[in-house]
Amino acid sequence: METAGRNVAGADAPLDEVDAANLAAVRRLQDALDPMPEDLVAGVRFALSLEQLDAEVASLVEQSKVDARAGVDTAEQARTIIFESSTVTVMVTVALLDDDRIRVDGWLSPEGEYRVELRTPSDQFRTESDVMGRFVIESAPRGIFRLVIRPPRGRHGNPPVVITPSVVID
Repeated sequence: METAGRNVAGADAPLDEVDAANLAAVRRLQDALDPMPEDLVAGVRFALSLEQLDAEVASLVEQSKVDARAGVDTAEQARTIIFESSTVTVMVTVALLDDDRIRVDGWLSPEGEYRVELRTPSDQFRTESDVMGRFVIESAPRGIFRLVIRPPRGRHGNPPVVITPSVVID
């Protein structure tokens, strides 16, 4: 495009050094004012890592939090979360052990010996429920997690694996 005898680059022209410098300045400003959370990439990868495409995804039914009162130790704070699918209901109580660790106590219905995994972006913790459907993860990192529940084999084959939505314990 020509304007008054000068050649003016259009929107589809390649970037030059001035464009690159302006974009770099905008990036520095964005990083200073609203930096990307350090765990964002790991959290997105974690949320997208459903390797069980035939899994049933449970829905979050209820979540309640018991806040610490004045003089109550951090370990006495707890959150109760209930997930439900067409094949299983799971209730977990998450208690803070310290600033970095949690304990998860869970109950599954219908009762039975399930294989249970607690997955975080960096770890997996495996356990099995007892015949009454109760399970415990003694210590896991605080932050984002989800549960993967493998029901016991039934008379009519294997019921689907159940995966809960990710929850954050902060």
